[in-house]
Amino acid sequence: MMRSGARGGDVEEEDRKPVIKPGVHVTLKVQDTEGRTVERTVRRTQKLQVVVDAYYASVPDITYGTGRFLYDGGRLSGGQTPAELEMEEGDEIDFFTELLGGGGRAGAGAGAERLVMVIA
Repeated sequence: MMRSGARGGDVEEEDRKPVIKPGVHVTLKVQDTEGRTVERTVRRTQKLQVVVDAYYASVPDITYGTGRFLYDGGRLSGGQTPAELEMEEGDEIDFFTELLGGGGRAGAGAGAERLVMVIA
């Protein structure tokens, strides 16, 4: 598309794509246990909540807030930044869905009464 420049000449309009600068931006991958991978490029000073939101938006069968994001063995918080965690280009974040439940019988916890039936 052509448009007039400030000096009256025609200037070709360029596509407006975000400029990704090495060292300023970092591309991170979120890998889950199902093998799905979501990539997101963010500024090194941007909060990781953007990456968390991008993962949940890209994987519709996972309910928002039902998992844990781990990086280098530690749990991530949406308020952290790649710069704080010294993340580098291509680093991976692991996603694990929370498993609820546990072993044992219902009512067998502390303070539960035990019923005994005696047949005579």
